[in-house]
Amino acid sequence: YHSTITDSFVCLEGPMEVETRAPRAVHRLTPGQRCEVAPKTAHTVHGVDGGPCRFLLMQGVGVYDNVAVG
Repeated sequence: YHSTITDSFVCLEGPMEVETRAPRAVHRLTPGQRCEVAPKTAHTVHGVDGGPCRFLLMQGVGVYDNVAVG
């Protein structure tokens, strides 16, 4: 979740999933595909069925929230 930053994910090895909340969505990506997650959208990234994945994350310029994860 970022207040003002858009994240862009490009799948390098997969398949992988980018999951979002509010709106709830699952974006399944194969190598070469990409998706963007808009600001104020909670998200997580993982390999399909717990498998491995590699991705490129391009983040916008702006202020990042200081949020603890745990």
